[in-house]
Amino acid sequence: MSCINGKIPDQPDQFDAYLITGGKYSVFDEYDWQHRLFHFIREVCRRCIPIVGICYGHQAIAYSLGGKVERSNNGWGAGITWNNVINPPQWLTPSRERVSLLSMHQDQVVQLPAQATQFMTSDDCEFSGYFVNHHVLGIQHHPDFTKELCRDLIIKRESRIGEQTTIALNSLSANHDGQEVGQWIANFFRLKLTPLFSSNN
Repeated sequence: MSCINGKIPDQPDQFDAYLITGGKYSVFDEYDWQHRLFHFIREVCRRCIPIVGICYGHQAIAYSLGGKVERSNNGWGAGITWNNVINPPQWLTPSRERVSLLSMHQDQVVQLPAQATQFMTSDDCEFSGYFVNHHVLGIQHHPDFTKELCRDLIIKRESRIGEQTTIALNSLSANHDGQEVGQWIANFFRLKLTPLFSSNN
């Protein structure tokens, strides 16, 4: 569904789980669809329905639940970025102390919601990963990206990224752990949804 086009589920429990992806928007933009999305996120979380946010989604969930999002004074987080894992939850397998992920963002969460637990941090984004119990997961960077997509976005936004462009492009020569972090997301959903599916058999 496309929130931008006004397509938001009629009821929070219309689906068993939700994933909010990245996008070019900021949570402090004044669009009607965003306010509807924030309300929907709060209703989903109130009912403890599993929800995952990537990049913009990560920010939107945090913002909706009382966290704070700002535009970084240090410019863009672009290319491959290292993240340290702290407070690892039970679904974080394969276990890692550090992961590298593709990134493309200027806004970031600077204060977590009161009920959230931080589980990743990076040099360019202090709160790069958080969770709330077993129903909310936010990841700032992009396990869903390919290097080719990230490279295209860096080149397209070169005038905005500025002098960090070359560093970002050069970083793409390294490997990244998007597949492993994608498995974390699958584990997160499975932890909450497996009992539901089992009860339907």
